[in-house]
Amino acid sequence: MSTTRNSAGFSPECEVSIPEIDEQHATFFDMIERIGTVADDLYRPLDDDAVDEALDIMAEIREHAQAHFGTEEGYMQEVDYPGLDDHRTAHERFLDDIARLEGELLNGSAVPPIKVRTFLTESCRGHILSMDKPFGQFYNKNK
Repeated sequence: MSTTRNSAGFSPECEVSIPEIDEQHATFFDMIERIGTVADDLYRPLDDDAVDEALDIMAEIREHAQAHFGTEEGYMQEVDYPGLDDHRTAHERFLDDIARLEGELLNGSAVPPIKVRTFLTESCRGHILSMDKPFGQFYNKNK
């Protein structure tokens, strides 16, 4: 069993053996973990102040994602990775999902922070394990 680095879910099994990308992934999970700090009760909808704080964190996650995706796709181009187009599509979908969550928060939907944190955690872990790990193996064989 792997040791979890933080409660949002980054663990050694998420490492892709490309140090820059691994560090960026760990940062994602640190940011996601902060979503859980915006309210005392993760299961209750956020008040206005907590919504503002959550939106600030979501903006940081979105900005980090855009920079990270550029870095990751650069590594893929470097080794002519055949899954680059599928990866780009997944990255675009993630950014769309973040925008949707931000919209829900902005529109006053009763979104508890646990929903946001769980969705982001599962999305990131799923993407890393199903798409980034295979890329990491490909990259390290072909660099």
